[in-house]
Amino acid sequence: MAVLVVDNLSPFTADILTCLGQLDNPHLHKRFSEVSNEELAQCNRVILSGRRKHSKEINAVNSRIIRYCHYHKKPLLGICYGAEIIALTLGGSIRKMPVHVQGTTEVSVSSANPLTEGKKSILVYESHRYCIAKLPPNFSSLASSKYCQHEVFSNDSKIYGTQFHPEKSGGDGLALLKNFLTT
Repeated sequence: MAVLVVDNLSPFTADILTCLGQLDNPHLHKRFSEVSNEELAQCNRVILSGRRKHSKEINAVNSRIIRYCHYHKKPLLGICYGAEIIALTLGGSIRKMPVHVQGTTEVSVSSANPLTEGKKSILVYESHRYCIAKLPPNFSSLASSKYCQHEVFSNDSKIYGTQFHPEKSGGDGLALLKNFLTT
């Protein structure tokens, strides 16, 4: 079975696909509007990309995917916007940041977790105007930065969110993606 990469029209989706290729992991790449429940049932994991601009249609489709994964306990990784829509769909909230955050940032790992595999900090690439303000019920914050309290979060059903872009984060990001593929 392959990983389903949901393309929310992010300029970085190609980087996610490149990372999966480097990890020699089979994947299925689908534009958000093309994802069916049959494809969700057949894949073993789902990755939600970031997005370029606000769209009610993208939000509705991603919320459907998130609810499906949550109900079926299918591992899910939301990247940037993907993390934000996970929070919103499952009962959390986001807030607009005072400035657009862009560039390399150090993220401090606060809780042991399978994605960061024993590291105390990781260097990541950020590019966002919003961040998660409140986590949904039954989710835990795993890492933070000077910009965002919830840089990495998860629940017991293997739903993960990263406020940053692991696909643009070099070695630490590639390791995080590799770890997600084996959780």
